[in-house]
Amino acid sequence: MVKYIYQEFKSVLNKLKFPDSWFWARYTLNTYSGCAHACIYCDARSERYYIEDFENEVIIKTNFDKKLDQRLKRARTLLPDVIAPGGVNDAYQPIEKKIEHTRKVLEVIAKHKYPINIATKSKLVTRDIDILKKIADDTWCTVGFSISTTDEELAEFLEPYSSSPSERLEALKILKKEAPHIQVGTYFIPIIPFLADDDENLENIIKQSNNAGADFVLFSPGLTMRDSQAKYFLKKLKESNYKHVVKPLLELFKGQMHPPSEYHKKFNNKLWNLCQKYKVNVRVKRWIPSDFRKWNYKLSELLLNKEYIDALKTGKSNKTLMWAGLNLNNLEESILDVYKRGELHTIKNFNPKIIEIIEPYLEKSKELKQKKGLEKFL
Repeated sequence: MVKYIYQEFKSVLNKLKFPDSWFWARYTLNTYSGCAHACIYCDARSERYYIEDFENEVIIKTNFDKKLDQRLKRARTLLPDVIAPGGVNDAYQPIEKKIEHTRKVLEVIAKHKYPINIATKSKLVTRDIDILKKIADDTWCTVGFSISTTDEELAEFLEPYSSSPSERLEALKILKKEAPHIQVGTYFIPIIPFLADDDENLENIIKQSNNAGADFVLFSPGLTMRDSQAKYFLKKLKESNYKHVVKPLLELFKGQMHPPSEYHKKFNNKLWNLCQKYKVNVRVKRWIPSDFRKWNYKLSELLLNKEYIDALKTGKSNKTLMWAGLNLNNLEESILDVYKRGELHTIKNFNPKIIEIIEPYLEKSKELKQKKGLEKFL
C-alpha cells in the first residue's frame, strides 16, 4: 500500500540552462516526489534523484500552487515560457484523482498565461480539459501520452498502475476531438529492446497514434540502464515471464548506460520510415513568444529540427548546428537586430554555414522589412 507524506518544499520551479529541444520546455516542476504508477524501468529510480522508496512512498508537495503563484507573480527575471510538469514522476498519478494537486497548479499556470507541455501515462488528464483549453487558447498547450507498447499484458507488467495503452490512446482521441487547439501526440519513450522493439509493436504505436489523431510521435530507441534503476529493472525481469530477455539485454548494453549507436541508427531509421508512411510528425511544433525572442525561437526551432532530422537520416549528429540552435534561445536581443548590424557571426556557434541556412528567413521576415521601412521614413 502506498504511503503518502505531506511535505513543504522551498523551491517549486526549475529553470533550465537551455530550453529542451524535444519538449521545448524552459521550466520544469514536480508536484509530487515518487510515483505510484510504479513503472519498473523508470529512470527516476536512479540514485541521482535521491528517491529512496520510489512507488511506496509518495511525497505530496504542500502549498505548491500558492508558492508557484508567488514565484511567477514576483519574478523579475522570468519570461513566460514552456513549463513541463512531472519530470521524475507523473503529474496524473492515482492520488491526483482525489486531491486535484496538479489541477490547482494548472490553474496558476493558466492565470499567468504560461505555455505548458504535459507528459503522462494517465487518462485522468482529460478531467482538466477545461483548463488545458484555456491555456491553449491563451498561449500554447501540448499533451503527450507516454506509450511503450500496445500489448496490454506487457504494459501491465512494465507500468502496473498506469492507464492501459488503449485508455491512453482513447484519451488522446478525446483531447484532439474536444480541444483541437491542444497539440497532442505520443511519446514513444522508452522503446525497450527485445520487449517492445519488434516490427509489429513499432508499427502499431505509429499507426494507432495516427488513427487517434496524434499531431506527433516522438520516439527514442532503447532505454537508460543506470545504477539502482538498472538493478531493479533486471530483478523484475528475472522474476517474470520475460526473464528470457535479460541475457540479450546485458549483451546489448555491455555494462554501458545506453545501447550502442548502431542500435539507435537501426531503429531510428525504421521509425522514421513508419512516420513517413503514416504522415506523422516526428517533432513537436514549438511555442513562439511575441516579444523580442520571436525570431530567435523560430530560427532555433528550424536549426534544431534540421539537426535532428539530418541525424535520423544519416546517423550522424551535427554538434555545431545543435549548439547554434540551443545558444540562440539565450540571446538577449532579437536576432533581427543582430542581423541588421551585420553581426550574426558574433552569436556563439554561428559559422558561415549556419548563417547561410538562416539568412533567407531573416530577409523575408515582415518585422525586418517593417523596421527598414520605418528607418527610411524617419
